[in-house]
Amino acid sequence: MNKKRKQILSLFRYGLADHEAMANTYPHVLLKLSETLDVHHFSFKSLHKHWLTEHEHIYIHEMPIRLKRSSAFDKWSKTILWYITAPWIGLWARAKKIDLIYIEESLPILPLILMFFSGRPVAISSCDILWDVYLGHKKWEKPIRQFFEKMDVFTWKRLQGTITHTEAYKQYAVSKGIKADNIAVISEACESHIFYPIDKQSAREQFGFHDHDFVIVHHGILHPNKALDRIFSFVQPLLDQHKSILFVIAGDGPLRLKLEIQAKKLDMEKHVQFLGWLPHVNALNDLLNAGDVSLVMREGKFSDHFQVTANLLHSLACGSSILAARLKGISEWVKDGKNGLLFDPTDRDEFCNQLIRMLDHPENRKQMGIEAYKTVQEKLDPKKITQQWAHALYSFFPVEK
Repeated sequence: MNKKRKQILSLFRYGLADHEAMANTYPHVLLKLSETLDVHHFSFKSLHKHWLTEHEHIYIHEMPIRLKRSSAFDKWSKTILWYITAPWIGLWARAKKIDLIYIEESLPILPLILMFFSGRPVAISSCDILWDVYLGHKKWEKPIRQFFEKMDVFTWKRLQGTITHTEAYKQYAVSKGIKADNIAVISEACESHIFYPIDKQSAREQFGFHDHDFVIVHHGILHPNKALDRIFSFVQPLLDQHKSILFVIAGDGPLRLKLEIQAKKLDMEKHVQFLGWLPHVNALNDLLNAGDVSLVMREGKFSDHFQVTANLLHSLACGSSILAARLKGISEWVKDGKNGLLFDPTDRDEFCNQLIRMLDHPENRKQMGIEAYKTVQEKLDPKKITQQWAHALYSFFPVEK
C-alpha cells in the first residue's frame, strides 16, 4: 500500500501566469515540492493558463477574477477581497487536513486568520513590512504603527517558520525575539530563460536609443516608496552639462502623474520617457539590456533595508550596470565599486557623484555589468535557489510523533 502523500497549501494573490517577472522561480519551487507532496495553490485568476496546471500532484485553485497589479484601486480592492476569502480557504484546508499552509507574501494578520480557521500550521514568506511602507510618522499614525508592529511579532512567534530573502530581515526578526532557527534566508532568483544578457546595440535599436544617449532605466510599480521624484530633483541640475542623460521608466502606478508634472516643471521632458507597462516580460529583458545604468531605488524607510527588489534581481541577471540605494538588503548583493555603485538614497551629492562616475567611465561601467552577471552565476543560480527554498519548506512540516 502506498503511503499517503502529505499536502501543502500555497497562497499568492497574484496570478502566476500574469506576474512572471515578479514570480518566475516560485513555480519551480512548487514543481519541486510536487515530487513528494500534493500541492494546492490558491490565487486570483491569470489571463492565461499557467504551465504548472499540466503537472501531476499540482492543483491550481483560482478565484474567478483577476488582480491587476498596475491598478492601485484594483490592488487594494482585491486585497480586501483576499482577506474576506481567507477564512473560507482556511476552512477548506481544515476539511482537507492540509499538513502545512505557506503564504508566499507579507500581508499582515492574514497568517492569524488562516491559523484560526484552518487549525493547521502556517509558514510565510516575509520581507516587506507593509505598514511601514504605507504609513508615515504623523502623530495620528503612531498608534497604528505600534499596533501593527506588535501584531507582527505576535504572528511571527506563532508561525511554523518564515522564509525571508535577506540576512538584514532575519537580524531584525531575531531582535524582536523570534528564534533564529525558525527563519530561513533564501534569496529569490531569476530564471535564465526569462532574464539574460543580449546584444546591447540591437536592444537599444528596438527602443530607438541613440549612441550618444546615456540611458538610465528603472522599472516597476510607480509607488511613492520608490522616491523617483527625489531622483528627478537630483538629476535635473546635471542636465545642462550632461545633455545625453535619458531617464527611461517602465511601469505605472500612483506616482506616475506626479512624476510627469514634475518633469514638466523641471523642464526635463526631453530627458524622461514613460513607457508604461511593457507588453511582455521579454520586452523588459530587452530594456534592461538596452540601458547604460539600471537604477534600484527606495526612499530609505527602515523596512526598505529588508528587501532585495525584483528590479535588482532582474538587473543582475541581465548583467546591467547597477546604481543602487545603499540599504542593508541591497548591499548584501551589490558590492560598491565591484558589481555596481551604491549611494545614500537621501544624499543628492553622493548620488550625482556616483552617476557621473558611471557616465564618465564606460569601461568601468561595463566591467561592473560583467561582475553583476557573475554574481548571478555564482550565488543566484535558480536551480540551487529552488532546492534551498523547497528544503526550507520541507523543514517546516510538523514532526510526526
